[in-house]
Amino acid sequence: MNKKDDARQYLLDYFAQADKLNGTIEEMEQLRKSNASKQEQLDEKVQEYEQRLDNLNSGKIKMNQSLKELGFDKPIAKFSQEDLIRLSEILEP
Repeated sequence: MNKKDDARQYLLDYFAQADKLNGTIEEMEQLRKSNASKQEQLDEKVQEYEQRLDNLNSGKIKMNQSLKELGFDKPIAKFSQEDLIRLSEILEP
């Protein structure tokens, strides 16, 4: 794979991990709202959350390094419209 393909894969992986993390957060909220007998399930979800957060942070580092190799020199949250257009070109199949 080339740098553009690597960056694309890291971006897709990062957003997939973020989506999974959001799902875990929603499940934790529902367990918290239910009765206390589900404490074991909540504890498992907390562990799952921690693992997903670690995966997300690891993916963010890889994604940022890959994007830096392609000339993106700032965090994705601070991208200009021009940067976002360039990024969309990377994400095109």
